[in-house]
Amino acid sequence: MFRKAKLFLLFLAAVFVFSIAACNSKTLWLQPGRINSTTKQTEQSDSAQKSAATKIVSHALGQAEIPLHPQRILVLDGSYLLDPLLAIGIKPVGAATCPYCIKSDTLNQFVADIPLVGHWEQPSLEKILRLKPDLIVGHIWQKQYYSLLSTIAPTVMIDTDSGVDFKKNLKYLAEILDRSDRAEEILAEYNEQIQKFQQQLTEKLRTKTVSVLHLYGSNVAVYGSDFVPYGQIMLDAGIPLIPAYKNLKGYLELSLETLPDWDADILFVDILRKDDSENLKSLSFLKQPIWSTLKAVQNNQVYAVSWASTVVGPITANQFVDRLYGYFIDTP
Repeated sequence: MFRKAKLFLLFLAAVFVFSIAACNSKTLWLQPGRINSTTKQTEQSDSAQKSAATKIVSHALGQAEIPLHPQRILVLDGSYLLDPLLAIGIKPVGAATCPYCIKSDTLNQFVADIPLVGHWEQPSLEKILRLKPDLIVGHIWQKQYYSLLSTIAPTVMIDTDSGVDFKKNLKYLAEILDRSDRAEEILAEYNEQIQKFQQQLTEKLRTKTVSVLHLYGSNVAVYGSDFVPYGQIMLDAGIPLIPAYKNLKGYLELSLETLPDWDADILFVDILRKDDSENLKSLSFLKQPIWSTLKAVQNNQVYAVSWASTVVGPITANQFVDRLYGYFIDTP
């Protein structure tokens, strides 16, 4: 009799825990598109209702056995992996951060309440363990932590060393998380925006050239279109980048003397770090005589932007297309 009573009490406790968890379990769904993206939250069934089955997925460091329906996903960055997860309707239970990077205001408003697990170059294993993730997603350049992370939860690493293809990342995450249909909808919307941009501005930009310089501390560099999502989007949109970009892979650091090789009708100066943004006007190369010889400078067609750190996935990509109109619609 005592044994039956004990079992009954355990059953009631399980029902109570299940009910509380079900009330608190929510997933953020985002509708990428215009700058004022809307959000809605939909109730999900508690993980107790999900199958305990797993599947094997391939990733940059091999294979991992992950839950079919992971409920507590943690990402080791707050941008390139966070954006596509939010886009397909998944709000992580934790994320790492880049403290020196300029962040996307759009993503910030959605993740203000996501617990942080430290610097993305040195995440806190203690904080990660405390959040009890059932899936961890990171970059291949964080592979030094892979073995330890895998003891906490199944871990998959994405190859962003050889380039940052936001479409590929979206499709991969959607595939392993069984949300490929949503990814296709997102990309269809993106392609529709690209087509509209081309229809309205291709002819206007036919005689123009565009270039982007990157500032990082005291260094000036250029990035290939394979290296940053905004470059991929500019190619899709038919933005007329100067010929020097055609064979550029990865990034190339520039000397002051080579700046004229990267001049164009319209020049963007991309700033990655907060400090660089604050000190932009005092940077030494802006005071050099060679800067004033650039065509874009003479024609007052130079714009300071922060695309490399804020255009990171499908949500911010759709917004980026919108913002391109602002730069090119009134181009003389």
